[in-house]
Amino acid sequence: MDLAAVGFVLMACLAVQCPAETSGKEVRIEGKFMLGALFPIHYSKDQVCTAEINEQDGIQILEATVFALRKVNDELKKKNLSIGLIARDSCYETNVALQHALEFAERRYNSRSIRYDNCTCTSSVSKDVIGVIGPPRSKETVPVANLLNLFQVPQISYFATTPELSDNVKYKFFKRTVPSDMYQARALVSILSSLGWEFISIIYEDSNYGIEGYTHIMEAAEDAGICFGYDKRVRETTSDDEMKEIVKDLMKKRNTNGKVLAVLFMQYAMAYRIMGLVDTIHGTKNVIWIGGDAWIGREPPSGFENVINGAIGISPKTKKYPGFAEYFKELIINNPHNPWFGEYLMQRYNCSTSKKSSCSNTKMNDFKELLTAYNVRNAVYAFGDAIDRIHTSLCGGGPTGVCDSMKTNLTGELLLQFLANVSDPYQSKFRFVKGRDGPVQYSVLQYQPRQWTETGTYNEEKLVWNSGNRPEQETSVCSLPCKHGDFRSRSDTCCWDCKPCPYTDIVNETDPYNCQACGTGWTPGLLQNACVAIPVKHLEYDNPYVILIFVLSSVGIVLCSIVSVVFVFKRSTPIVKATGFETSLVLLVGILLSYISPFILVSEPSTASCAFFRIFLGLSYTMAYSSILSKLMVYNRAFDLQSSIKNKTIQGQPLLHRNICTMKTALVMTLTLSALHLFAIVFWIIGDTPVTVVSYSITRESAIGNRSCIDLRNFSYFVSLGWSFLLMIACLVFALKTRKLPDGMNDSHEIMYCSFTSFILWITFIPLYAFSDNKVVKVMSLSIALVVHGTLCLLCLFVTKIYIVVFRPEKNNKERVMRTTPSRSRNSFSGSPHGSNAGDKRFSLALTLEDKTSTNASRKPSTACVADDTEEEGEDYSATTGTLPFKNTVMIDRSEKFSVEAQAVLDCHVTSVNSGDKLLGNKDDQDSTGLGDTMRTTRVNGNIPNYENCDEDKLSPKDARKISNLQGSIGFKTQGELRWHSSRKSNKKNASSENIIEEEKQQTESRRLSQSLPEVNLQNV
Repeated sequence: MDLAAVGFVLMACLAVQCPAETSGKEVRIEGKFMLGALFPIHYSKDQVCTAEINEQDGIQILEATVFALRKVNDELKKKNLSIGLIARDSCYETNVALQHALEFAERRYNSRSIRYDNCTCTSSVSKDVIGVIGPPRSKETVPVANLLNLFQVPQISYFATTPELSDNVKYKFFKRTVPSDMYQARALVSILSSLGWEFISIIYEDSNYGIEGYTHIMEAAEDAGICFGYDKRVRETTSDDEMKEIVKDLMKKRNTNGKVLAVLFMQYAMAYRIMGLVDTIHGTKNVIWIGGDAWIGREPPSGFENVINGAIGISPKTKKYPGFAEYFKELIINNPHNPWFGEYLMQRYNCSTSKKSSCSNTKMNDFKELLTAYNVRNAVYAFGDAIDRIHTSLCGGGPTGVCDSMKTNLTGELLLQFLANVSDPYQSKFRFVKGRDGPVQYSVLQYQPRQWTETGTYNEEKLVWNSGNRPEQETSVCSLPCKHGDFRSRSDTCCWDCKPCPYTDIVNETDPYNCQACGTGWTPGLLQNACVAIPVKHLEYDNPYVILIFVLSSVGIVLCSIVSVVFVFKRSTPIVKATGFETSLVLLVGILLSYISPFILVSEPSTASCAFFRIFLGLSYTMAYSSILSKLMVYNRAFDLQSSIKNKTIQGQPLLHRNICTMKTALVMTLTLSALHLFAIVFWIIGDTPVTVVSYSITRESAIGNRSCIDLRNFSYFVSLGWSFLLMIACLVFALKTRKLPDGMNDSHEIMYCSFTSFILWITFIPLYAFSDNKVVKVMSLSIALVVHGTLCLLCLFVTKIYIVVFRPEKNNKERVMRTTPSRSRNSFSGSPHGSNAGDKRFSLALTLEDKTSTNASRKPSTACVADDTEEEGEDYSATTGTLPFKNTVMIDRSEKFSVEAQAVLDCHVTSVNSGDKLLGNKDDQDSTGLGDTMRTTRVNGNIPNYENCDEDKLSPKDARKISNLQGSIGFKTQGELRWHSSRKSNKKNASSENIIEEEKQQTESRRLSQSLPEVNLQNV
């Protein structure tokens, strides 16, 4: 024996004060092999054994052991073998159990005494003990198992269930016929969960059995969602006052139905002590007791039948021990092997202690068998089966008795090995699970009137209720369940208040105390208890807004196509030419892209559609504004050159080349500006390939995911439209500069209106786009902006022209195109003839100048802006430009003189409303007068009469009125107004003579100017 064993034995001796010889009562049944047994025959109090007999766990278990031993010996007789029994009373005391266990251990060494300096421990039993049965409680079993393990004495407990004893290393020589409390805890929790009891209290004893059981119950309860609102550990030594406080606190933990549900995981005596206090102080009408195998299934003390009524709990599988009840009822007071049986009869039936004969005739008709007594039978059967098989192995199995080999080789190790392989000994169907514990078999028992009734079973960790016996109990919760969408805010242990979760969160059943946010792409379901995937969609074609956009875009495409067709077929008419055919087509393409873009934007997003939309969006604005801008720049340049051309012509300097201001120039500028933007967009697509993203819109009513281009999530489109915005600003500037062009070439008002409207649209569109998280709103706002932009350009710049071309063709002439409204005439002025350039402006209105050797020259319009020298057949202007392409049809040599009519007009300062009228005049209006070879045309811009002089005194009233009206319409003062203005300004007597001199100077200057021009021709109408 090693030093650890010596030390433990010494402590055991000191604990029991090392009696030299064990005295007291015991059961002794002789046999060739002896088994020791420790049974709690009596109860104890204050660590002292009392006289009170333990009827069930003491007397019944002892007699069940003796009855099983008879069965074993009946079988072993065939081999001339027998097993004896030495049973001692442990009375639920650890010290007493250790004393007896030490004596059993000594017998393993053939009655050898163990001597120490301060103590001598000897055995009074002469025969060897091969194994020990008991004790029943874990509290005593653990130290006894430690002791017997040192001496290698196999031990089988019939009721110790603490999980600690499952340690096969620490307690190698220990086995049990019942399962571990780990399974009992799971079985208890399964019952609670099945009955809907989620609010429970628990009181457990301060022992291995209580602590280990409590730990496993709490672990299983946490997984099952069961809450223990009150838990308390108590000791056997706890005073009554302390116990009353515990009971008081326990009764405060009532569920919503006003009842208290309490688990008592403790030994029999302590459990009934607590139940008795509750009944005395508070009553047990609204209390449901739940227990473990320590007291469930055992008969209650007298008077406690109503206290535990309805109690439910778990116990190792309950079943009757066949033949045991009949055997027990036949026992008499003078039981030869049981010295305590008389005490049992006297205690149970109140027999006279002085006259034992009064108990001799007692019939035990009220005997109630302990339904777990078969567990001790299995322990006896296991030892008997192991001895039988060892004898067969060592002695051959015949009726030879104990052979020498068996005497020599029967050790604790060998017996332990054969015990582990026990299977169905004596047809009991018993076996050790994993060679150590009993099978996991439990009975669910409920105390119904006056008896325990099996209501279900728990086998292999599965709870099964017996048909018709399931308890109908109300659920137990501390607080009522919260409605869907509310989470539990804990107000006390196991109790809560209900508070609503945000509509974007869920309340998970596994964690009802917290709101859980759904991840991206998920949203709470209808019950707000689980997340569901958000359906991802794009704008459906049956959406009313989409239908509206498609209708508007389709109408716009049709109108744009119609305008394009009209312009192509009517490209030779003055209106179309004045508009600029090529640039107008580019503008129409830009408008067409504005109408097509919404179809791409609304379609199912993809990398290709997102890339195409970048291109279409940028070009739709750029092509529109670049065509407008380039045309305006050409017009402005053309009409600003008139003064420079005249001056250079007078001074004999070379003129600018005529091609610098043509519509071809405008077309090249338009395409260049558009190409620059297109290249930038292509580089953007290559460097940052557009991808599709999903944006989610979650409201309380619905949740939806919208797939769209990534550009909708940032301001990329604004960067792309920045170039178009600059072009629009430039258009506004040049529209203001060209606001006084001839009517046919003047779209300044319309361009300004279109640009200003687009600018306002952008101001409205940008905040709506930028500050909206709804991608549908962004898509619709972009689509509407594109449609409105295209419609504005179409209405402002083309509708009036199409109307004239199609419905009013009589107005599609040069006079209409070149007419200048006085309010916006470029050269209208207050009428004063004075000033350095006053006379020049008046004369230039009526003349078109052409230098045969260089370039046609005129101030309005300048012949430097004529596109080509080629002329279409039957036309007097170029077919390629239309705005400023006109060629003179009547040529006047420099040596030729003015006709009388022309001279009269010049002398009277009569000019046409716009020199462009002459350039766009009809040939049909020409009228030959035959006034001389030097003059081929006698009419200028219509029916202007011939005047040899313009003295108003010699003119008829009708002709004077015509001249006055004509002068007033173009901003010149009449002769009378001029004389009045001159007389008022001079305010001198010689005002009349000075005015005459001034007029003569003007006439002289006019003749000098006309003679200095290279060539003067009058455009016939």
